[in-house]
Amino acid sequence: MTAGDGTSPYMLYSGWDGRGEFFFLMEICYCGIPGRPIGDGIDGHSWWPLFQSIPTEYLEAYYPVRIDGYTSLRDSGGAGRHRGGNGIEKRYVYLEPGEISLHDYRWLTYPWGAVGGRPAMRSAKLLVRADGTSERLPAKCDEIAIEPGDMLVYRTAAAGETRWSAPGGLVEAEVRDGLISAEKAEREYGVLIGDAAGTERLRDRMRADRGEPADFDFGLPIDEILARAKEETGLDPPVRPEPLRWAAVDGRRHGGPAG
Repeated sequence: MTAGDGTSPYMLYSGWDGRGEFFFLMEICYCGIPGRPIGDGIDGHSWWPLFQSIPTEYLEAYYPVRIDGYTSLRDSGGAGRHRGGNGIEKRYVYLEPGEISLHDYRWLTYPWGAVGGRPAMRSAKLLVRADGTSERLPAKCDEIAIEPGDMLVYRTAAAGETRWSAPGGLVEAEVRDGLISAEKAEREYGVLIGDAAGTERLRDRMRADRGEPADFDFGLPIDEILARAKEETGLDPPVRPEPLRWAAVDGRRHGGPAG
């Protein structure tokens, strides 16, 4: 099994509007579903089969918010025979003062690939203030103050992929659909758009170079991910937990801290 976003991410926005009425918006922001042995993962899905996106017209009619964009994140899904589903980018422009809270996963580690499939893109949250300044927000945060004109760029994680090489015709179709770029098609799938002979030569070289595929591809070792976290994500890496100096249960029936 490859990895996806981890859970259904969501965004909360609340406050008092200009008429003195309280508003509270909660929206689940969908993500990439992992590639499966029988086919590609699903782009921008909720994990829950009966959930549906809230129509933009509804959000803008009933809440002080404007949706600046809602798109599939091209190239975000892991490459492989069965591509991982792309994550999404949704841009909220807030029209009234208030607060937002976020809950998401996969901002640090990559959604892994399996059996030769590649890992996918991590999640990211960018708050662009009305004055043009911006800041990266943690995947989980509460009560972030919002002013009119501030915009949240909410990018959910994509999903990892299974096995290595998708059929060239399928890759070209997904390039035409805007799900994969021509650059990624060449770099990770070995597909040269419109050049079948060149594709076969490139894929032969890639097969010879790659060797035996690993069972899982986590992107980078965890120590390297932690070392590069600040540079790549704009956020401080988590601190490793320190082991306790005593055990909660130390062999005595009602024992406290040992030693």
